[in-house]
Amino acid sequence: METEKQNNNHKKTIAIVASLIIVCAVFVILLVTVILPKRKDNSKVEIDNTGKYEETTSSVEKTDERQESTSENIKSYKQLFSNADVGSTVLFGSYEQDNNSSNGKEDIEWIVLAKEGSRVLVISKNALDCKCFNSSLKDVTWETCSLRNWLNNVFMKAAFSDGERGMIPTVTISDDSSAGAGNSTTDQVFLLSISEANKYFASDSDRMCQGTAYCSKQGAYVANDGNCFWWLRSPGCDSKNFAYVDRFGSVCDDGHGIILEDYAVRPAMWIEIGD
Repeated sequence: METEKQNNNHKKTIAIVASLIIVCAVFVILLVTVILPKRKDNSKVEIDNTGKYEETTSSVEKTDERQESTSENIKSYKQLFSNADVGSTVLFGSYEQDNNSSNGKEDIEWIVLAKEGSRVLVISKNALDCKCFNSSLKDVTWETCSLRNWLNNVFMKAAFSDGERGMIPTVTISDDSSAGAGNSTTDQVFLLSISEANKYFASDSDRMCQGTAYCSKQGAYVANDGNCFWWLRSPGCDSKNFAYVDRFGSVCDDGHGIILEDYAVRPAMWIEIGD
């Protein structure tokens, strides 16, 4: 009788333990599948809301900082150009030069050629790229050549920020000294003419120009001394040959074929330094 009673108690104990195990199991399942995920979701919403607010605030602050920085940079640039003497150099804009894109673009060094009122005429110290004067062999002028389009679109966007581009005025470009020069144009970036290359440089040695590593990689002929040939915008002996400056700094009036692919590009432009 006692043994039977013990067996019944044992069965009751087992039943209670089993029930507890089942309850615990159900609780664990609920905890894992319902309670914790919900708490995580709530927490995530709270964090996301906070994070977004902080990110938005930070973004606004950064935008303001960029605008302020750009504004300060423009003021600094104008001051630098204002103080620069003719013949001195100023850093402005950036372009790939060392042929190592992993370290970003390098600052462009510009030579001050002239100062007239609130504007400064500059030309890049080094040849920055290599382009044919026109993409196909046909009669062209500065107005219609592909190099003009590249300078005022591709190069402008690659080399300057919006604020910097705002310092580069659109000016009237003409070349009355060269027969067949074509119509006047309005450009921000341009090449020097024959007369300008002779006017703004005192000697052949002053006109000599070295190409950057990137310019060379793009196909420009670069001599052992580092000097290269660079285009001018004036027509040469005809409208399929345009003037250039050779590696010794001489202005070659007769010109060379416009589809030549190893002549370098030396951009020129006016900078607005007034308020």
